[in-house]
Amino acid sequence: MSRLSARDRLVRMLELVPWIMSQGRAELREVSHRFDYPEAELREDLVKVLFVVGLHPFTPDELIDVMGLDEEQSGGWVAIANAAYFSRPLRIAPGQALGLIGAGEALLSEADADGPLSRGLAKLADGLGVSVGKDLAVSLGESAGEWVEPLLGAAADRRHVWIRYFSYGRGRESERVIHPHRVFSESGNWYVQGHCQQADGVRVFRIDRIRSLQVLEAVFEPPDETRPPSAFQARPGDPRVVLRLAPGASWAIEKHPTDDQVALDSGEIDATMPVSHISWLERLLLQLGPQAQLQRADPPVAVDQARKAAQRVLARYQ
Repeated sequence: MSRLSARDRLVRMLELVPWIMSQGRAELREVSHRFDYPEAELREDLVKVLFVVGLHPFTPDELIDVMGLDEEQSGGWVAIANAAYFSRPLRIAPGQALGLIGAGEALLSEADADGPLSRGLAKLADGLGVSVGKDLAVSLGESAGEWVEPLLGAAADRRHVWIRYFSYGRGRESERVIHPHRVFSESGNWYVQGHCQQADGVRVFRIDRIRSLQVLEAVFEPPDETRPPSAFQARPGDPRVVLRLAPGASWAIEKHPTDDQVALDSGEIDATMPVSHISWLERLLLQLGPQAQLQRADPPVAVDQARKAAQRVLARYQ
């Protein structure tokens, strides 16, 4: 089983510490199950990470005390002391509060206007002294919304759809005719899954990258079954690369599809990633810079792929 990412471990730790404190003590297996935290990693983080967390000046009396764990035995119980600040509500900065209000307002279109979310946002806005709609406007953009309804209708009527689409992986626009099977939302974006006549296969298109669209008269026969919708579905023939990521580059794993990840003793991570197009890999390598090293690829990819991409970019300014 792959290890949890650093972000996932941090989120789980922030959740489980207050819970353990509220229980007095808890069985390690129960904590592992409740927070979906592999027991070996949970034990490691409690003993080697949480044990050295505390308040300034980080003297022993200011560090969190983890009790009950026996490093040589599995299972057992755990208790946490000297962390009373976890039992008090956390304070957030005004900017963070505005971000929460914005995210909440984006969800209200599908929520009860007088429901708990609306009341909670109103209290938060009142505490900041702002008025939603007057001092704060939330716009989700119009590109996705403009095409969602026509695509939903085309999928229901089994109609062909012509689109002009910008491919992020290839960095250019192309014209396609698709048979829309499903329209869905994932991670804040809208997608359409369907058969692409040009690619002669099922593809997923991000709707806000559709530049123009036309529903055609031709109809299609839906497939007997469709695979579960997903924003990215690697094809069997896509190359796989292994990138060695520095500790500060774990964001790449959280942002991009990853087949596997192996944590090294050095703190680095070897991440195996599918590559839909070589230009996508070049952009990722340029973003990561010295924080990533291309270890291997199947099929082979040039080791100096990032350097070649950088040279092409620089050539445009010369």
